[in-house]
Parts: sequence; C-alpha cells; structure tokens
Amino acid sequence: MSGRYEASWESLTRHEAPGWFSDSKFGLYAHWGIYAVPGFGNEWYGKWMHDPSHEIHRRHVETFGSPAEYGYTRFIDGFTAEHFDPDEWADLFAASGARYAGFSLAHHDGFGLWDSDVYRWHVGNMGPKRDLYGELAAALRKRDLRLVAPFHIIRGFNWFLPGWNQWDQSFDEAAVARGIAEGWELFDPQYADFYWVRQTSKFEDFFAEWQLKVREVIDKYQPDMMWFDGGKFREDGYEATALEILAHYLNQAQAWGREVLVLNKLPVSMQYNFHPDFGVINFESGRDRPAQYDRPWNDDMRIGDQSWGWVENQRYASGHTLLSKLVDCSARGGTMMLSLSPTPDGRIPDGQRKPLLELGAWLKLNGEAIYGTAPWTTQAEGDEEKLIVERRGHKFWEYDKCNVDDRRYTQSKDGGTVYAMALGIPKGSLTFAALNESVAIERVSLLESDQPVSWSQSPAGLTIDAAGVEFKTDLAAAFKVDMR
Repeated sequence: MSGRYEASWESLTRHEAPGWFSDSKFGLYAHWGIYAVPGFGNEWYGKWMHDPSHEIHRRHVETFGSPAEYGYTRFIDGFTAEHFDPDEWADLFAASGARYAGFSLAHHDGFGLWDSDVYRWHVGNMGPKRDLYGELAAALRKRDLRLVAPFHIIRGFNWFLPGWNQWDQSFDEAAVARGIAEGWELFDPQYADFYWVRQTSKFEDFFAEWQLKVREVIDKYQPDMMWFDGGKFREDGYEATALEILAHYLNQAQAWGREVLVLNKLPVSMQYNFHPDFGVINFESGRDRPAQYDRPWNDDMRIGDQSWGWVENQRYASGHTLLSKLVDCSARGGTMMLSLSPTPDGRIPDGQRKPLLELGAWLKLNGEAIYGTAPWTTQAEGDEEKLIVERRGHKFWEYDKCNVDDRRYTQSKDGGTVYAMALGIPKGSLTFAALNESVAIERVSLLESDQPVSWSQSPAGLTIDAAGVEFKTDLAAAFKVDMR
C-alpha cells in the first residue's frame, strides 16, 4: 500500500507482508534479561519468587533470603553482559543461516535491554550501562541481517503479584497481605515504576509508559519487524492506542524507505493480538497451528527444554530437530523463528552454538531448497501424527522424532524446480511418492554436491538410489528435481 496509514483496521489490514520475510524462512532472537542471573526455573523467576506456593519462591528464600531481604531488582547488578560481543553474536547468527535477528527488548518483568530516555529501568542506566540492543542492531546490519524487535511488556501490569490471573484479574490476596506485612520490595512505593502492581501504581500510567517505550524503539532503531506478546490490544479503551502505534510504525517505515511487518500472535486465549487479517500470523511452539495456512505465517520456538531464558542444566534442541522444523515450516508455506538463551554475562553457550552451526552448515549446502521457495502441490509425506503433541488442551508441533521416512517438498517460484527432501540420511533407496510418473521430470541431482544420482520413476513415485552417495551432513537429504 502506498500513502499514509490511518489508525483503523480498514487501513492497516491493507498492508501486505513484504516478500523478503517469506523468502528469509529463518530468523533468530533471544530471551535475555535479569531472570538469567538466578538461572533457575524459567524466565518467570521474578513472578514465581513472590508466590509462596511455588518452588522458585522456596529456592529464592533458601538461596538469597525473603523477597523483603532480596528483591528482584537486586539481580540487576549481576546482569553484567561483560562478555557480550555484538559482532561475535552477529557472526554466529549469520553462520546459522538466519536472515534476521534481535532479542526481546524487555520481558514481562519490564527491565529493558536498550538505552532509553523514557524510563529508568534499563541497561543504559544500570547493570551493564550499555545500549545492548543498539550494539547488536548495528552489528547485524553490517552483515545485511534484518532486525526484529520483540516486546513482551504489555502483560507487565500486576504480573509480579502472587497468583495473578490475567484472564479474570484475580490474585492470591493472602499472599499479597503477607508480602505487604513482611515488607517485600514488590510493594515498596519507591519501586512502583518497576513492579507496576495495583497496590502502588495505576494501569493508566503503565500503559502510557508502554506507548512511549514502543515508539522510542521504533524511532530510534527502525526495526524491520516487530513482535508483541499477548495483551489488551483489542479491548475497549486500548485498541485505539494499539492502532495508533501500528500506524505510526508503518508510516515511519515508509519514511525510511523500508518494507516492514508485524507478527500477529495467536495466544492461548485463541484470540489474535490484532485483527486476524493484519500482519503475519505467529504461532508459539506450533501451538494450535493448522497443517496448512493460506497466508504468511511464522512459528517461533525456544532452543531449551525448560525455559525461554537461560537456566542451569537445560537441554537444547539438536541441529536435526531445528532443521526438521525449518524444512517442515518451509514446505507448508511458513517460516521459523528460534529463540536463544544467553547467559547474564552475555555468552551464548556451546550447547546452543553447536546446533546453530550444524543448521547453518546444512543451509550453506542446501539453502536453495529453503530460501525464496514456495509450497509445492504436495507438501509432506510421512507420519504427521507423531509431530502433534497435546498439552493443556492445545496441540503443539514437535520435531525431535523426524527421520528419513519423513519427506518434504518445496518448489522454486517459477515452478520449474521441485526440491524433494528426506528428514534423515538414507542408507539405500528412497521413494518420493508425489513425484510419480504423472510428473514430467527432466533431471534429478543432489543439491549439496555434483555427485551423480541414480533415479527412476514409477507409479509408486520417484525412487533414488542413495546407497553410494556420500552426504556431507547427517541431518537431511535434499534433491533438486528439474521439470520438463
């Protein structure tokens, strides 16, 4: 759309997702913040440490003392980022094959990772006293990677309250009374602009500051894409503000001469953050994602098995799992965004680096089958049920069980080439059923090298003899099928 966007869904839904996003297929971000300093439980540590019924509260009391003796803000000094090297991060991101990157500017706890002029609780003012996000943004752009700006803080009001339920606005009144009586930092008025709880502050002030933060990031860093966690974006009294901010972002992008997009998350409430026709639909960890979708979509996942942020003794997804998800998303017309978990001193652990580099090595050889492709008439073959896991009334897509029996297809945009992939390395022959005799094939080749490929077609499909092929990785096999 050309011309100025108005603060209405009628105007904003005319904005089309730029082609670069669908072509990119893969991006990275990170959950990095002061919750990584205790390194226990998950990124909701700041909330659960105030809930007497939660194991994190008990661990906090045993390790640090009560929330009155050791409040959550005490962790800020431990968030040093002393080993954060934005160029090293950007080199790793580029080597992984990602085409855009960033990190969460602030999680639900509200502590910001950019140097802000609109509030005081941020890394420019305390902790590392550096503009961490600005440094990474500059490093990414030197490497022609685009910049993502994820925001979680719209859910921050009352988030720290023990037992807080955002759906019915309830909380554990007995625990709150105990916290007030014991003098928890959470209820100290001098920290009202950090904790943002109803006992010491007002939502209207929180919401006004939220607007200033988002506008500041837009204007200061000019991100190529934005992502918002679930919040009050569609409720009366707040929707108008959300519309104004979205219109501001899209209008600013026109002034910058840049094509941008907004990810439109489907939260657990099953109500999209924004109008369902706006932006690129985003599914968290594949939750409630359909097998096919008729518009651009993204699936974001975490690399760890316990937390989106860094915690001790966390296991990380393998390179094979990451690639299997990326290939599957690409085949179905979507994209994948992966969140890392850096340490509080700014390192990306080796357990996260290894699968990233494995993924990048495969993409360097076979990226033609992923980047800039479109779905083919057949997208997937194999047991789809093993990918679907039900938890808490929702369906999630998981990819740690993929193997050579799982086949995926993409095609070039001109339709002249189909890419046939197996999510494992074949030891003998393998057959791609959709490429049977009804499909006019001119040539079949191995994508990663010029090794000759022996193949034949039958009613059963395209059969490739891979027994003598030496694959350069152990992740997946990709074949280029040129059509007549």
